[in-house]
Amino acid sequence: MVKKGLITLGVLILLIAVLGAAVIRYAKPGEKLDLQYDQVSLADRAVAMVRNLSTTFTLSEADVDNIGKAFIAANPQYGPNVTITGARFQFEGDRVAAHYNLKVKDRIPVGIVVYYRVRWSEPNLVAAVDEAKLKSLTLPKRYFDDIVIPLGGYVPKPIHVQSASLDGNQLVIQIKKPTLSELSQLLRQELGF
Repeated sequence: MVKKGLITLGVLILLIAVLGAAVIRYAKPGEKLDLQYDQVSLADRAVAMVRNLSTTFTLSEADVDNIGKAFIAANPQYGPNVTITGARFQFEGDRVAAHYNLKVKDRIPVGIVVYYRVRWSEPNLVAAVDEAKLKSLTLPKRYFDDIVIPLGGYVPKPIHVQSASLDGNQLVIQIKKPTLSELSQLLRQELGF
């Protein structure tokens, strides 16, 4: 009887170990990602836009990838036991897909994709969680936070962003039409007066 109980316990422990290894293997990231990024000068683009008498400027997928990585690199700790070790942002239709490599409890690598819908909420660009996936498994959205990037702080003061939306392969930033006073202020800043 004791021998049979020990065998059952041994089989159960082995089964749990195999199941745990299978779960870890399944959750493992499918690609190697990092948090290296290039600076994106939004102020220069905003000034060029005004010089061209336009009320929009665009950000490419690469720009959004760099801005997203810079935002994460400043604080890669996602939760008490979760660190983001790499990311890649891409446009998929009317959503941004964020591919994340995570480290859970500083040792278990996990790869997930979180889909965001982009909107403007003065003075921030908000990427609201729309869906989250671990390979083919859909994860509850409540475990993920929206990304809030203070984009309004990166454009020169007299310029005010009105909206942001995905349009094909670019993020279109629409500004409010500046007044003559605001244009004058911007020119003074540019010329150093």
